[in-house]
Amino acid sequence: MSTGNFFERCKRCKACCRTSDRFVHIHVCGHEKRLMELLAYQGRDTKEILVPYGASCPFLNGSGCTLADIKPLQCRMYPLLFLRGGSLGVDPACTSSEEYMAQLEDASSEAWQHYDAMRKEAAMLSDKEKALLAEWSHYVPDVVVIKTDGE
Repeated sequence: MSTGNFFERCKRCKACCRTSDRFVHIHVCGHEKRLMELLAYQGRDTKEILVPYGASCPFLNGSGCTLADIKPLQCRMYPLLFLRGGSLGVDPACTSSEEYMAQLEDASSEAWQHYDAMRKEAAMLSDKEKALLAEWSHYVPDVVVIKTDGE
């Protein structure tokens, strides 16, 4: 298992941002003020980013995501998915999902640090935001539900 620079390799893959076989709604959460300001400035919807069927994310270019550090939570979470009931799961369609799951066994790994940060941020969401984020996981077959000590 390769453990170093997991998310650097992830940034190079970008498969999750490319052409989709379904219409994708990327929800913008209320605490993502800088993102909402940018979207408003560009004349875009400030509640969601739409990725039409067969298209790539409008913020993806050859270098990666143009949103950089203000990406929506839904994008920053990936390969994690917010599930109904508030738990998190891993999307098996991610090309690195097996490595991500394996790294979750080590609390010092990049994947564990990512999971822990996303879990904490997701816990602060409103019930409405949680429901909106959980919509996407309904369409993902075979989501691997993450169970940690105490869950």
